[in-house]
Amino acid sequence: MRTALIPVAPPYDLARTLSCGQCFRWTLLPPPAHPAALPGPGLVTARGVVGRTVTEVAQAPGGLRACWHGQGGSPERLARHLGVREPLGEIEAALVRDPVLRRVLPCTSGIAIMRQDPWECLVSYLISAFNNIPKICLSIERLARRFGAPIHAAGWAFPRPERLAEARLAALRACALGYRARYVRDLARLVADRDADLERIAGLPLDAARAALLDLPGVGEKVADCVLLFAFGRGEAFPVDVWVRRAVERWYLDGRSATPGAVRAWARDRFGPLAGYAQQHLFMGARLLTP
Repeated sequence: MRTALIPVAPPYDLARTLSCGQCFRWTLLPPPAHPAALPGPGLVTARGVVGRTVTEVAQAPGGLRACWHGQGGSPERLARHLGVREPLGEIEAALVRDPVLRRVLPCTSGIAIMRQDPWECLVSYLISAFNNIPKICLSIERLARRFGAPIHAAGWAFPRPERLAEARLAALRACALGYRARYVRDLARLVADRDADLERIAGLPLDAARAALLDLPGVGEKVADCVLLFAFGRGEAFPVDVWVRRAVERWYLDGRSATPGAVRAWARDRFGPLAGYAQQHLFMGARLLTP
């Protein structure tokens, strides 16, 4: 087990960052579950899998106290994954000029955009389509247990595309994937055979990268935008789900309905490179403030 203290600057908030629906392999732990290695009163503690490590992190005055089991972990990698280095003070100072976000930010301040592994992010959001968060987490955990490499006795890494490419559909369906099982296997075969090169797609201009993602099996508009934002770091991306669409219609469009494409175009025009951050605050704000 290795430990580290990662400095963070206000307004970074670990709990809000991990609770806004952008990742599925982190769990906030209740206070009694604080491990002895991470002492301290009033800590926000979470446990997650990052690459081939199982990591526990606590936010306390002075930064994030982290300990992890497994291979390849480092403070720098964890800080990047958790969005610790994002200039949140500057970002929120810009967002607060928007009259709607000015009302929302007191409830959502501190959210950082995480940076996730592209393959894991892509499969996770493919599974998320027309699904709910508990079921998404269950499916990902079952995939990892059945097809992923063990991380000591602490957990399982997300399975590599080569492993899922050779899986039987029945075995994938047993991971609570349902009709998504065929999409996951087809996608894994494309990535394993290098017919779909996620690194190359990440380097394309935004619209070209989005088009390339939409060409992949089972990938729709929201899934493509989530990968652009949470894996590729494209801040102009604006994933549109039911909550975000309702928030935009209610708070900006005087109740007029709009298609997801129209909402996405509107957001990119209004927020530019901060559209992804605006999306996260609107998503959380809609869930917290909508009666």
